[in-house]
Amino acid sequence: MTLWFQSSELFYNLGRWTGLAGFVCLSLLIFSGDTARFFDRYFGLDRIIIFQRKFSLFIAVFVFLHPLFFALSDSSFIRYLIIPDFTALPLAAGVMSFYIFIVVIIASKIYKRISYMVWQYIHILIYALFFSGLYHAVNWGSSSNIIFYKIIYGVLSALVIGGIIYRTQYKIRKRYAGKFYVKEIKRETTDIFTLVVRPKKRATFKAGQFCFLRLNKNKLHARHPFTISSSPHEQDLRFTIKNTGRFTKTAFELEKGEEVIIDGPFGTFTLRNSDKDVVFIAGGVGVAPFLSMIGDNLFNKKNKNILLLYGVKTKEEIISKEELDSIKEQWFRKIYVLSNETIFQEGYENGYIGKNLIKKYVGNMDNSLFYICGPTIMERYVKKHLLNLGVKKRNIIVENFFW
Repeated sequence: MTLWFQSSELFYNLGRWTGLAGFVCLSLLIFSGDTARFFDRYFGLDRIIIFQRKFSLFIAVFVFLHPLFFALSDSSFIRYLIIPDFTALPLAAGVMSFYIFIVVIIASKIYKRISYMVWQYIHILIYALFFSGLYHAVNWGSSSNIIFYKIIYGVLSALVIGGIIYRTQYKIRKRYAGKFYVKEIKRETTDIFTLVVRPKKRATFKAGQFCFLRLNKNKLHARHPFTISSSPHEQDLRFTIKNTGRFTKTAFELEKGEEVIIDGPFGTFTLRNSDKDVVFIAGGVGVAPFLSMIGDNLFNKKNKNILLLYGVKTKEEIISKEELDSIKEQWFRKIYVLSNETIFQEGYENGYIGKNLIKKYVGNMDNSLFYICGPTIMERYVKKHLLNLGVKKRNIIVENFFW
């Protein structure tokens, strides 16, 4: 009897602590989502989104353990979990929070299969989840009268409400400023095109940043991130895109004058303020941010030494080749690396961008910053070879494909 009581008490306490931990982490997740556009300048929106996805799985552990431990401490709790008892409203609020969490997690996993508008409405449920969870914790939790817990709940409430206010005013401010209109669709290769859009006034961004594009066409309300391939000094915005799915296919079929809603710019994959030489390592459509950076360097006459190592399968897959070949400045060098064909001429290499090729073209490893953008497998391969060559991690900057 004593052993059963001790086990019951242990599970009860574990239920309390997992509930508190889950609520704290959930509050921080909501706050980080609402203020992501503010903290983008410090961490990069791509990194914030990747963190949120991993952190949500961590939170799910606490959320599922919370009712499980209570059920283990008292089996009668199971019936309240299956059918919420609204005569005990604080308990029912906790159960409903649990089910809302499950809905949001599932929607987050299949967001590409549902429309942007549906996802937006589901996303609003997160706030219902927070406030119902708060009501449950304050009115049902056995430790809620302790001043320490009251302070925690007060601080978390202030953070979430502050985040909601910031997100709301951001949405209002961007509602009309983000409207752009299609000027041109330019085919680059068989499956890559450049979308050229014109704003009412010149957009402000740093070379290398990306934007979210939203298309209100064919009942497609999803949004997708694409890197800006034009320089900050051009009137138009250019996005170089690989045609790989429903969204990109719809973007390719846009007509001149059609509306595109753009949110951004975001990201920290930009040139650092350094006297070191720059080595751009690109794969396929990953050349997009480097086109912007090279154009920026060309316009401002910065004369920063740039080496572009550009890997593609065939010569026909080289994006903006005429534009790159037209640059005759001494500070710019480019090498096209072809993996599926052999061309023996100056400016071309065969195979993949690896240790030997990097050593061949990079004169001073210690005085170089390496920027990598391309398929994930290429990024990891190149980064591994750079580290083997003795390049310090802080001198390797990688753009993450996070969508």
